[in-house]
Amino acid sequence: MNIMDFNVKKLAADAGTFLSRAVQSEQELRITQSEFDRQAEITRLLLEGISSTHAHHLRCLNDFVEAQMTYYAQCYQYMLDLQKQLGSFPSNYLSNNNQTSVTPVPSVLPNAIGSSAMASTSGLVITSPSNLSDLKECSGSRKARVLYDYDAANSTELSLLADEVITVFSVVGMDSDWLMGERGNQKGKVPITYLELLN
Repeated sequence: MNIMDFNVKKLAADAGTFLSRAVQSEQELRITQSEFDRQAEITRLLLEGISSTHAHHLRCLNDFVEAQMTYYAQCYQYMLDLQKQLGSFPSNYLSNNNQTSVTPVPSVLPNAIGSSAMASTSGLVITSPSNLSDLKECSGSRKARVLYDYDAANSTELSLLADEVITVFSVVGMDSDWLMGERGNQKGKVPITYLELLN
């Protein structure tokens, strides 16, 4: 009988120890799970911050690219405007080989194309509009050197590049400020103030 009591007490003690260890293990599991959840939340927040920062950087980069495109488009437009202004600059300025400055002379009105405006620059003789009007009186064609770049305003005009040589001739009924220019198989109107006739 004493042996049975001893065994019962021993089993009860073992069961108590087992329950105590189970409770302790469960507490440790809860603590570990809580720490894991906390670390997972921190990781999630960090990933969200990285994603938000990445999206912000992409927006900034996109804004930068758009600003650069706008800037270069404006620069290109300014260049075209300046090119047109320089191209339309009158060719009635005299240059003296003995002087370093260029002396402007009164601009030639469209109704006074026949007036003489000769200039000498580095030994080259620039033909005045009066000589260009002489061409309009003849029926043949002549060679002419282009003085300035010119962008055609429409399909009836011919774009010009400075220093290129083209063939020009007059057409009956055309405005006195224009001649018909020909370059290869291209043909169109060209302003006479952009040309220097060649002999």
